[in-house]
Amino acid sequence: MKIRILMTLIVLVGATSAFAASGGELEGASLVTKIFFGFFALIVATQLIPGLILLGSLLKGLFGKSARQAKLSGGSQGRRSG
Repeated sequence: MKIRILMTLIVLVGATSAFAASGGELEGASLVTKIFFGFFALIVATQLIPGLILLGSLLKGLFGKSARQAKLSGGSQGRRSG
């Protein structure tokens, strides 16, 4: 049993320097990665513009005066019921 533990310890100690080695330095993202992120950014940008237009229309519809309310308030001032 002691021999097995000793052999395992020798293998592990020898392997630590192999795991600690960097193996090679990366220079950055590859061209394919840059194209992928660029395509993703293009999709986000093209979806952002219509989304903002839709949000503006929603807010205008919620907080703005609608055409029906403007007609009712403008048309009822001249009439008298009686």
